[in-house]
Amino acid sequence: MNYPDLKFWQKSRRLSTEIYRTVQTFPQEERGGLCQQLRETAAQIPTDIAIGASSKYHEFAIRQLQMAKAGLFKLETLILIAEDLEYINEDKLDAILQDITACQKLMDDYARSMNKPKVKA
Repeated sequence: MNYPDLKFWQKSRRLSTEIYRTVQTFPQEERGGLCQQLRETAAQIPTDIAIGASSKYHEFAIRQLQMAKAGLFKLETLILIAEDLEYINEDKLDAILQDITACQKLMDDYARSMNKPKVKA
């Protein structure tokens, strides 16, 4: 599978970029804390997808997809904490959460398609 063609890889990459832009507005004292966690988590999601999609081993690909999905849940938690601390406004939060949900749905659809038995002709 050519991972750049995967819609959920494309969406997660855009989400990662948006997280990087968002944390630039956080207070300076958060640069090594919450900002770093958000950046690392956001960047790891499309990376895990790319690694899994590049694998010729089905089980490994599924595991990487699970890791990417876990990363989305972690990202969601971290961004909610950022909103609790009033580092982002509700509109930004809603937009990011919508993107996370969209990625999760696309990944679930893809995972279901990977687990369907192949029909031999």
